[in-house]
Amino acid sequence: MSKPTWSSNKILIALVWIVAIAIRLYGATRPAQFYDIGTFEAWSRSLWLHGPLGFFSAVWSDYLPLPILTFAPISLLADLVHLPFGLVFKLIHIFIELILIIAISRSTIYALPSTILLLLSPALIGDSSFWGQVDTIPALLGLLSLSTLSPVIFGLAVAYKPIMILLVPVIWIKDIKAGKAWWRLPLFSSLIFFSTALPTSGFDFFRHMLTRVFAQTGTYPYLTINAFNFWSLHPSLLWIPDSTSVLSLSGHTLGLALFFVFSLITLNRWRIQKFAPKYAYRIAATIFILFFTFTTRMHERHLLFGLPFLALATQYQTFLFIPYLLLTMSYVLNLYGAYYWVNHAQTWPFGLGMISLISWVTTVTAIVLSTISSPPRFLKSQKYLVLILLLSGCLRFINLSYPSTYIFDEVYHAFTAREYLANHKGAWEWWTTPPEGVAYEWTHPPLAKYGMVAGMFLFGENSFAWRLGSAVMGVASILGLYLLVLSLTKQESIALLAAFLVSIEGLHIAQSRIAMNDMYMLNFYIWSLYAAVKSRWKLASVLFGLSLASKWSALYGLLPLALVYLHQNQPKYWNLKSGVYHLLCAMRYLLVIFAVYVLTFTPFILAPHTWAEWWELHRQMWFYHTHLVATHAYESTPIQWIFAARPVWYYVKYAGDYISNIYVQGNPAILWLGLVALILQLPKLKNFPHLLFTMSYALFTLPWILSPRIMFFYHYLPSSVFLCVILSTWLVSLPKKYLFSLLLLTSIVLLLISPMLYGFPMPNTYWNTFFTLFPSWK
Repeated sequence: MSKPTWSSNKILIALVWIVAIAIRLYGATRPAQFYDIGTFEAWSRSLWLHGPLGFFSAVWSDYLPLPILTFAPISLLADLVHLPFGLVFKLIHIFIELILIIAISRSTIYALPSTILLLLSPALIGDSSFWGQVDTIPALLGLLSLSTLSPVIFGLAVAYKPIMILLVPVIWIKDIKAGKAWWRLPLFSSLIFFSTALPTSGFDFFRHMLTRVFAQTGTYPYLTINAFNFWSLHPSLLWIPDSTSVLSLSGHTLGLALFFVFSLITLNRWRIQKFAPKYAYRIAATIFILFFTFTTRMHERHLLFGLPFLALATQYQTFLFIPYLLLTMSYVLNLYGAYYWVNHAQTWPFGLGMISLISWVTTVTAIVLSTISSPPRFLKSQKYLVLILLLSGCLRFINLSYPSTYIFDEVYHAFTAREYLANHKGAWEWWTTPPEGVAYEWTHPPLAKYGMVAGMFLFGENSFAWRLGSAVMGVASILGLYLLVLSLTKQESIALLAAFLVSIEGLHIAQSRIAMNDMYMLNFYIWSLYAAVKSRWKLASVLFGLSLASKWSALYGLLPLALVYLHQNQPKYWNLKSGVYHLLCAMRYLLVIFAVYVLTFTPFILAPHTWAEWWELHRQMWFYHTHLVATHAYESTPIQWIFAARPVWYYVKYAGDYISNIYVQGNPAILWLGLVALILQLPKLKNFPHLLFTMSYALFTLPWILSPRIMFFYHYLPSSVFLCVILSTWLVSLPKKYLFSLLLLTSIVLLLISPMLYGFPMPNTYWNTFFTLFPSWK
């Protein structure tokens, strides 16, 4: 594409400039945010009074020297022309902003589109022209430095706002890719940065600048300062100290950890793209947006720093215009809300629900920018998969909050998650006496309970929140299963059938609608198996570690993973050297699994507990599972599982002649047909995909026969999923009329048993009919 020229677009450019300048001039005449503009004027006059060298010792300021030095001439000019400081301040910064936009447009490939986006950016206009802030200057300086690879401009950007230091990895990588010396950027930008302190510090500039930086980052230690981000998903967290603990981690630490993890994902995605320079704007934008979204102490304006970068990124990936619009809208609403809040006795112009919605838009968009390179292809080409995922979501999320009280083992899992959320140390300890009617759940690893904590952190301590994680994991596991089956069989029909069968399988639905750990374990395991099939063994190890950290029964899945590895690296071709290599690889992957598992106990250690107590906790967990001799009215055996003969009764409510029951019950049509398919397709075991699925089914079923503890039907969950895959491979071999008839049968059976899964009130006739036909269900 040829570079658009100014001469070929004179009319359009003129119109854009006229509109942009007119809006900015109008905004300049409006009242600025009086806290900020009043502070700037006071600093400006104090600088004249005390002089640059005496300013910081005489006046409190959390700004760096450079912006304060630029304020002084403004007050002098305002006095000379007899105009309000705020108006002159805005006009000067608008002028600088427009000059920088011109410089940026001349340094980019697509000058006209980027110029229009920057000139008409509501974020830039709102910050400088209406609010009366300086944020647009460092943001545009940073953007110009990335375009021109100028260390001087970058040093000035950081000297304006330390947050621009986040640009370092992106501009440095782009600089090196352009053939520049690795030391050029850090050396010259540092010289510029520290030299800006000379007027206010003399030769003590190094210590002085570091002191100023820490002073700025240390102010306002709250989870969020009117910023609509991750920390305001639940608006009650506004202006809460960021020392507040979540799972024994301070909010400040947790925010930095989330930012660090998602930034690594972002940079790794760029690495996979071989650090292509054209993606640098998107990577920089994403890092700034992630910083605003997850770290604490964010002001309402700090989302601005990523938006100009994202505007330029749209020239290379046009679909980014959607997140650009969403985040711009979020920013403008946030800015207006905070402006109104300041000027109306700290009241918001919209309700807390609206604040939460805006925060969700920002948070989800940030995560999508970090994790997804381009729109998923199946959104266009896989309409059947999308429909299946929508169906599975509806079946799992509909009326998820019913009942509003604990059901079955939620008295352990959900209750303990609530105690985690409240940072009660005793929730981790097997010797702690629980309140009557509930119990502390320490017999399983903690990861699933963290999911429940996250739900309650975002949506409050209610039944929807503590079940949300299971429902999300349920839908995600269906997507993972589709990708796994498609990767192995290369047949989309089998993959779609497997996904559909699991989406209407009752056991999977029921366990997706209760706050227990089974769905977490299953989801992470399926994705681990998919990563292994795609030869991404480090990721597979991490995911398996998460599965194991949800429930120990994930250990049964190690052998299928080993089978995949041996299939990809066939032993018959090994010699001594390759045998040692593969043994070392296996040990490395096991160490990754173990490390991930141990890391999930970080809140336990920070609670605080000792590593000796950690070891004793595991000894107690092992003793519990190997010595449990209790009985239960709804316990069952693996033989009963495979025939769906003994469901588990989760909940009951009587209302006159109507009864609401919730059972964990499979879809008998699917489970029984699955057994037929399993037997008929035994000759296919020489086929690797069929061998893997059959082996997975067997390994998640047969070891339970030897279990010394009581067992329940929900232990059959992983097996039922792999049975659905086996069934789908058989169904596709049938004539279409039989295939559709059997699918219709499974759907009808789901409708018939749905009151058992959802607790729909039904007359006694309904329940008596089922219990007469299947007495073991009662």
